Amino acid sequence: MVAAPQTPEPGRAGRSAGASGRRARLAAAGRAAGLSRSYSRMVGVLKYVLPAVGLVVVALIVLWPELHHSQVDISNPAERPAAAAGEIQNPRYSGIDEAARPYTVWATLAKQVQDEVFDLNRPKGEMKLPSGLLLTLDAQTGKLDRSSKSVHLSGNVTLRRSDGTTLVTDAADIDLADKGARSSTPVTAEGPFGTLSAGGFKVEQQGDVIIFTGPTKLLLKPGADKAFQGTPQ
Repeated sequence: MVAAPQTPEPGRAGRSAGASGRRARLAAAGRAAGLSRSYSRMVGVLKYVLPAVGLVVVALIVLWPELHHSQVDISNPAERPAAAAGEIQNPRYSGIDEAARPYTVWATLAKQVQDEVFDLNRPKGEMKLPSGLLLTLDAQTGKLDRSSKSVHLSGNVTLRRSDGTTLVTDAADIDLADKGARSSTPVTAEGPFGTLSAGGFKVEQQGDVIIFTGPTKLLLKPGADKAFQGTPQ
């Protein structure tokens, strides 16, 4: 007697197909949710990134002339750089002191008022000190004298030493050859030692020593006496 082949029950097969369909729909829904979250994160990031990129592009467009200009060397008295209406764009004056340490002064504009004297607009400068520190300076206007290797600065004069000391005054005379400086106008100073206000200052010993003059008010930071070697004196 031969047994008839058994066939799967219709109910069981339907349930199996239904489960497979639900799993497929759940997997598809999971992938869609993952893509939606990724898209939302990307939109959130781009919302901040794109404006920042736009600002950078605008800044580069505005600053490109300043970033991509050539300076005119006015260091050699024997050379007379070509100037339109007596004005020299982006002048640079540089040299070395007795110890072969370099110094440089530059500006956005210079006007030669005498053979050795130039009026400067937005002068800046930097010089290396015997201690290895770097002294930088900037002001609104200046007068450069090539014969004495000096520059008179005026208008928000700021001197910064790379040890963190900053001096701000209205006017100062800088001797480029011996790294000296002096001012008889009120000065404020800030650095690792604390904060200070005085009637003026003198920079001596080729920039390593700062002497404050006139009525002086000093607020020391805790441990200022151990801050570092070279604290202004």
